[in-house]
Amino acid sequence: MASDQEPGGPYLEAIQRAFRFAREHGRGCGPAEFLVGISEGRGPAAAALDPGSGRTLREVAAATGPAGNRAGYLHMQAQEAATTLAAARNQPVSPEHLLIALLDQGTPEAAGLLNQAGLDPAAVRRAGLAAIGAPADLPPIPLPALTPAGTLDRPPLPVADLDGRAWTVLRWRHEHLPLDRVRRSGDLQALSHLERAAAWRLAGRLGLDATPWSGTTTTRSPSAPTRPGPA
Repeated sequence: MASDQEPGGPYLEAIQRAFRFAREHGRGCGPAEFLVGISEGRGPAAAALDPGSGRTLREVAAATGPAGNRAGYLHMQAQEAATTLAAARNQPVSPEHLLIALLDQGTPEAAGLLNQAGLDPAAVRRAGLAAIGAPADLPPIPLPALTPAGTLDRPPLPVADLDGRAWTVLRWRHEHLPLDRVRRSGDLQALSHLERAAAWRLAGRLGLDATPWSGTTTTRSPSAPTRPGPA
């Protein structure tokens, strides 16, 4: 956490409501669900997400269904950005900081939910900024880097999008794996662990946003997978 300030009760309650809503509807918990959680609390952020006479965010989100079950890495990014924003202003993190982070994250799911509820994202953001004493024209806040593709619940990159340098190295490693010496499941797990660690080191050395390790080449077949197009 980027601040010594402990998260306030309303902030944690908003997150709990988001996860509860997601669980009730059998979906992953991402930015749209977090907006629902914020909207059902009290305070400036909840008021900014009140559509008035229209359908509530909960009703809109429940009717539209999940945009996808793999969204945990996005709400983690928003939480970290909210915490950093609060720390920079020497404030305990609150639903208002989280609201601003979700809006500046700008996912299609969050924007679509607001639009379908008849809410103007820009007006909602101004209300959130006013609540924390920030100027209405505050530029979008910095967002931390996403977890690398293929980690947590962030989808892996398609094979065709893998970095060619990494692909060459990993293919060479694959072709030289001692698969003929594997006798027990523990051997296979150890080999898989070593390859995963090697892929992480390679991604760090090349400055990649995603680990190029797919988790399949060391465990399913001794023949290397074929990459579309030229090798």
